[in-house]
Amino acid sequence: MESIRPLLATPTFVLALVLLLALAFALAFALAFALAFAMHTPAGHQLPRPPSLNSPPITMLPTEIIQHIASFLPPSGAASFASTCLCIRLAAGTQYLSALRASRTEILALLELLLADAPHDPIVNFPSRLLCADCARLIPIYIGCGASATSVCRKTWDLSTRYIMSSFSPPIFYTIMAMQRHEHQCDELLSRIAPPTTTRYTSSSGIASQHTVHYRIATAGSLLIRIQVTYILQHPPLDDREHTLGSFCHHIGAKTERFSTTMKLVQTEALSGTGRSQPKFIDCNYCRTTVLVGARKLRGRGIGLFITWWKDLGDGRPADETWTDQIGLSTRPEKWQHVRYGTIPVVEAFEGQNARYLDFDEVMMRADWKELLRLSPIQ
Repeated sequence: MESIRPLLATPTFVLALVLLLALAFALAFALAFALAFAMHTPAGHQLPRPPSLNSPPITMLPTEIIQHIASFLPPSGAASFASTCLCIRLAAGTQYLSALRASRTEILALLELLLADAPHDPIVNFPSRLLCADCARLIPIYIGCGASATSVCRKTWDLSTRYIMSSFSPPIFYTIMAMQRHEHQCDELLSRIAPPTTTRYTSSSGIASQHTVHYRIATAGSLLIRIQVTYILQHPPLDDREHTLGSFCHHIGAKTERFSTTMKLVQTEALSGTGRSQPKFIDCNYCRTTVLVGARKLRGRGIGLFITWWKDLGDGRPADETWTDQIGLSTRPEKWQHVRYGTIPVVEAFEGQNARYLDFDEVMMRADWKELLRLSPIQ
């Protein structure tokens, strides 16, 4: 103990103690400031943008150091770094521009960075700009590409709304996936692009029908879509060739014999003594689409026919064109698989459970089923 006392009185120890106390005070102040800021930030809202970098300490660095920092960044990162303020833009130079213009991937990466920092529209809580990958630019949310849209952009838009979903917009798709990669919350955006559930009853045919659409981003980063079409048939069986049941996949649609056979089989089984048809999966490897068809007998109402489609639309990266495979006109029957149970990746990624234990009517929400029953009269 006597040998320690002289050490405690040395100037070095006193200075170290003062620095340690100062560091502890600074950490406590920073933690208190962070907690106060978090308590005053509403949940689910976009955080305020950082202040302008017109006079940050980094601008006081020599020009050579700023250029050295930019040289370690990819062209998109260097362009984003140079766009922070005029001082850095002048210091960083233009050596990255030629590589940026030569790479479509780098241009889209820069647009994603600009999109992630863009403010939200206060009315719809959606980014004020959308990313159009076909035109390689950010477009106004209420105007779109307009008359300046490229021919590829027009064709892509038309084909996607025709073969995927009328509410599916390529710019919104690319915008949501870009924001997802930059760790923005996209649940509200997905709910806005999904059309409302429609339920109707046609007295002439005695058919009550319901159509629902749900979007979900998988853990792997792909956008998944689930489309449910449910019928209550008073006079089965339903001829699928007279109804647009197979428009969600161009390869296993209603015009294919396999889908037509499955439709007739489940209705026949439902009308038999068991009163219920076990689900039949049809998996299309060409466009990553899976359909589940099932039917069950309803007392006093005929039978219920359940058709559920799952699609993998891809992650929206420049090298990924998964969703464009949806419009392919493949006639290769070896790409169509009919399985009783098995590993169905898109189904398991969307539902979060093994397809073996998925029943054909459990994916339907109770409120939607009650509404469909309400419109279907009892015989």
